[in-house]
Amino acid sequence: MDREGLAASVAKTAGELRLQLAHITASSQLLERMAQGERARAYLAVVNQSICRMLRSIGRMELLHRLTDENEIRVFPRLMDLGRWTAQLAQRLQSVLQGADVTLRYQGPDILLSCADEELLRQMLLELLVQAAGPGDEVSLTLKRQGESACFTVRGPGTRLDAGEWDALLKQEPGQLPEEWNIPLAQQIAQLHGGSLMVEAAADGPGTVTAVLPIRLGDDDARLESPALPRQTGGFDPAMVAFSQLLPPECFLPEELD
Repeated sequence: MDREGLAASVAKTAGELRLQLAHITASSQLLERMAQGERARAYLAVVNQSICRMLRSIGRMELLHRLTDENEIRVFPRLMDLGRWTAQLAQRLQSVLQGADVTLRYQGPDILLSCADEELLRQMLLELLVQAAGPGDEVSLTLKRQGESACFTVRGPGTRLDAGEWDALLKQEPGQLPEEWNIPLAQQIAQLHGGSLMVEAAADGPGTVTAVLPIRLGDDDARLESPALPRQTGGFDPAMVAFSQLLPPECFLPEELD
């Protein structure tokens, strides 16, 4: 089976798993009404965290299929204010990461217009930030315009790799690395936008990973297609799903998720 066929098979399996997970999610939500006492609430928190972790794995399986399917359009760009959008994303992530005692610093322009696929852009930044962060860490996300490119730079302890390790990592195919290595998927998303990832190693501390995306205000050759449906998260916040491996169970108590 070739790579594209394998990805399609994985996507089919992901769809089957997502259906069963939807039943588990619905059952969990019903049990919330009957949960009495701290022990019952603690069990529900663990269940919710497990659901989010499974959603993350299933979402990555579906994303791998989308990124490798040569027969379908894989990116649906639209004109966005990257400055405002990234600031709002960072604000939400700052709130979520407080649960793991992680500090997220953000800096960026008020306005930066460019065409991008919002769902894939969010996934790219989440993949890079998940890689960079650990409990009690400080990470940073910076957006700036450099010439005709929008540059998203992530820095954190998880990026502490030397140049040789980064070079080997970037050469790997998506889906061939452990769950904690998110760089190849992010790199492919950047390439679908006509950009790339740039890595700067640092001998005395964390390095940086920068996604460099060309600024485009329109595309005369764009095909009119219906955008891909956004990946469903069962009512859970995408940020909670993305960082479910990092956050402690108490972040998934029913009242915390409301």
